Amino acid sequence: MGKGNYYKYKTKKFYEAQGYAVELVEKYRRIINKSTGKVIMIKQDVFGADGISMNKEEIIFWNSKFGKSNLAAGIKEMAKFPYPPFVKRLVVAWETRQKFPNIIDVGDAIGE
Repeated sequence: MGKGNYYKYKTKKFYEAQGYAVELVEKYRRIINKSTGKVIMIKQDVFGADGISMNKEEIIFWNSKFGKSNLAAGIKEMAKFPYPPFVKRLVVAWETRQKFPNIIDVGDAIGE
């Protein structure tokens, strides 16, 4: 399992431990490599999110990242989509050997 998948599943378990129902929402796309003609499978986030967590009070679309240096990319990706105001958009950043992540609210980060 790659680092990206490790932190995605760590985020899933983080929200499940808090009582949320959680689903991963990436999809796979097929593209053709122009030079070789071979089909390549590419993972694509749905609406910029790796997962959705919800309980009876809120819905959270989240994107998990490793390290603070990757926060801007996660924020930029989620900011592209027209989320309704009642949906939380969070970028969840993990550091090595950290038990709890840094959580950035995308709306706050972009001034909404």
